[in-house]
Amino acid sequence: MIPTLFLLGPSDNEAQTATTRERVEGGVKVTMDLTGVLPILPFVTRDPALAANSHTVLVGVHEIELGANARVNLFNLVGDADSSKMLLRRIGVIANRIRPLRYFNKADHVPRTARAQLPITLANIPGCSVPRTEMVQPKTFDALRAACEKFNSWPMIVRARGYHNSEKMLLLHDLSELEAAKDQSWLYGDIFLIEFVDSRNADGLYHKARVVMVDGVPHPRHCLYSEKWAISAGARSGLMHQDLELCHQEERFLADILNPGSKDYRQVFREIHQRIGLDVFGIDFALVDGRMVIFEANPCMKFLDRQYRGDERYHYLDNYVDALKKAIRKMLLTP
Repeated sequence: MIPTLFLLGPSDNEAQTATTRERVEGGVKVTMDLTGVLPILPFVTRDPALAANSHTVLVGVHEIELGANARVNLFNLVGDADSSKMLLRRIGVIANRIRPLRYFNKADHVPRTARAQLPITLANIPGCSVPRTEMVQPKTFDALRAACEKFNSWPMIVRARGYHNSEKMLLLHDLSELEAAKDQSWLYGDIFLIEFVDSRNADGLYHKARVVMVDGVPHPRHCLYSEKWAISAGARSGLMHQDLELCHQEERFLADILNPGSKDYRQVFREIHQRIGLDVFGIDFALVDGRMVIFEANPCMKFLDRQYRGDERYHYLDNYVDALKKAIRKMLLTP
């Protein structure tokens, strides 16, 4: 196996506070949590064949010392295009200097997945759409109100830049609801205004599916159902925990989404992969009238975790997680 350097680091905002360092034997320990990265390192470090030839590089802390004509691969784990612009540029400089044999998740491709850029990146793909999204930077409530009026798409989602898992996010049906939220300080920084697309099914439930692209191949991961419009992994402890039929629906969805016998979405996934150009990334979407509505597509999504472990209702997910692990392993072991 060719040695692989896994590059990661703090986001541009985190870099200002990531100063607590402790010298330990063999290197530097940095006491901080990193957000906006592709979460595959735990799997890599537990796999003997992968771990033996994998090295983690914390950009800005670890120095990269390579001999002449070193033969290595690089894997950029930084995936948040909106909050890690400076870090991604640094990784691009490192890649240009090292000239790796293989360069996974190229840093200069990640910006294609930025929230406001994604509708442009994936424009005009048959069978696929991305809600209109704009980034604004209001400093006052009047500026925020004017931005929402100009965006003029009701209902609309307002969310803070650099946050995930439904954190710091609002659904506004009209300007009166904006008035009620005006004391939330995060509204006066970098925020996104996003067109809201109603993804409720015939039963009145919202759903959000995830497919993960690995080396150009789509892999189904989950499909969550909820009575709430903002769906996160916690949906399993909500309505899905109470209704076994929703688990059966998820199982059928995952089995059918790439089945050519039904509506064939494989060409849509191929085109998305070609447009984005990353080796590993997730796609969160809903099917609305047979059309894929893309909520997010980026390399920050969790897909190897098994938070459901021990709950027999979700045994069908094991095969999908195992398939993803095999795909990651195969990609890293292929010369």
